[in-house]
Amino acid sequence: MNSTTRRSSAWSGWVAFAGCTLLVLGVLNLFQGFTALFSDGYFVTRSGDLLVWNYNTWGVILLVFGGLQVLVGGGLLTGATWARVVGTFLVMLNIIGEIGFLAAHPVWSTIVIALDLVVLFALTVRWDAAKGYYSDETASEWQARDEGRRTGAGTHRRDAERDEPMA
Repeated sequence: MNSTTRRSSAWSGWVAFAGCTLLVLGVLNLFQGFTALFSDGYFVTRSGDLLVWNYNTWGVILLVFGGLQVLVGGGLLTGATWARVVGTFLVMLNIIGEIGFLAAHPVWSTIVIALDLVVLFALTVRWDAAKGYYSDETASEWQARDEGRRTGAGTHRRDAERDEPMA
């Protein structure tokens, strides 16, 4: 087993979910960007007011933002720490942006905000467990702990503490 091998855990599944969801949210923002560029009137409230700036500006902003979300979602699927940090920031910005659309598209905005909150949860909770090691242990300590798990030689005290469900 080499030093780059990581054990899998339930939390790595959450990070994969966050990466896939961020990819989907990015593609949806790309669609919204193209819609803003080519379909005037889509982002208008019932009173007839445009929510933000003009259509072209908002379309370009959504295209850039959606592209960033797609890139960061791909980075999350590789387990990159930079993608976690940038993804957390992008998700928080997306929540704020969707609040601005509640008047025009309340159901859509609520669904996107809910997805953003799940992604935010996945990116901010137990990152070390998702990566397969703890930040204060060396690669050789991690390998010894992982080898002990596979051979059934007992669990490390830190594993027992971290794997217990929180009350």
